[in-house]
Amino acid sequence: MGGAAVAVCLGLSFLWGQGCACGSRCLTLAPPSIWPVAVREYAFGTSQTFGQAPEYFPYNVLGPICTTATPTTPCADPCQVVSLGKGGYIVLTFEPPIADKPGPDFIVFENAFQYGSGQVFDEWMIVKVSQDGEAWYTFPYDSLRGEGLAGRTPTGCTGCSSGSINWQDLTQAGGDAFDLAVVGLEWARYVRLEDATHFQTPDRLSADLDGVVAIHQLPASSLTLAPQSEAEEVIACWDYLGREMPKTFSLMPSDFPMVCLVRGRNGQLRYVSRIRVGG
Repeated sequence: MGGAAVAVCLGLSFLWGQGCACGSRCLTLAPPSIWPVAVREYAFGTSQTFGQAPEYFPYNVLGPICTTATPTTPCADPCQVVSLGKGGYIVLTFEPPIADKPGPDFIVFENAFQYGSGQVFDEWMIVKVSQDGEAWYTFPYDSLRGEGLAGRTPTGCTGCSSGSINWQDLTQAGGDAFDLAVVGLEWARYVRLEDATHFQTPDRLSADLDGVVAIHQLPASSLTLAPQSEAEEVIACWDYLGREMPKTFSLMPSDFPMVCLVRGRNGQLRYVSRIRVGG
């Protein structure tokens, strides 16, 4: 994205983040980013409210992984983790979208940790992905053993300092990795995480989301803005804060800048600028 667009993004992010108590995390990330750039939708469940207050959320799920989390020490900072609540869910937006390439394509970090003689205190989440936010593809899972669910693997690696961890490297990052090939998608823009602690014992009150990181994404060069052709299909549009906007011009105010993901006749995806001019 061009410098002017980034400047707009940072300026609006500052205004959007007023009242946030989380320092640098109060600035919404400008795309392209390996971290989610927006929360598309969410609904918190019952039993837990940690990190849900407006001075913490959604900033605590839109940036890097918790700086204090280790395999044996869970994150306890409301600026860096949020409880979904029993039965809660959240949908995160990635820009550029996550892409299917060899191996895992993204990692989900709950807040699992080791204790005792190697046991793991885990709180599970169902993982779904979507290209348009309407058709969802669920990663298969075993509700008895937890296989295929997120929230089973502690964060980080033993002896690693959080500042030196490559969060896209499975040997260092920890967390639970997912491959889009499993659900048959070539790319996905949205990741939906649903609390699944109802499958577990009563002491598992709620999944806590630390963050999600993309390992593979569509080329950042696809963010180069260009006019849209009438022959292209508009998949979705966003303002410069990453909030999804209507795709119909008539619903937008005049001179409103957007970035849209479009599909050409050849099936290729790219980002374009889209500004409605006039009344």
